[in-house]
Amino acid sequence: MFEPGEKVSIIGTFILSAIAEEGFLEFDPFERGQIEMNNEQNSSELIEVTASGKEKEFDGFNIGDFFVLSGTFEVERSNDVFTKIKVGNQLISVPNHKIMEVA
Repeated sequence: MFEPGEKVSIIGTFILSAIAEEGFLEFDPFERGQIEMNNEQNSSELIEVTASGKEKEFDGFNIGDFFVLSGTFEVERSNDVFTKIKVGNQLISVPNHKIMEVA
């Protein structure tokens, strides 16, 4: 579990699996067989990618889209399985095993 306000970075590539009625996006890991580490960045970015990991132009949030979250994000709330982070104005839910604390 992560504490609200804690800074985290997100590891890996994700697929948008659900758009919840409460307004948040649920991301599930999309494993491609390699480990991805985020470089330290000043800004937080949500990058849409193809299934092969190549960056593409953002065309909105659609179920089945692939994304990479790069940068540092602030925890909104967390439980034993998922953590919600704020990316711009959007609340995104990611599995805890894909989150790394930032010092």
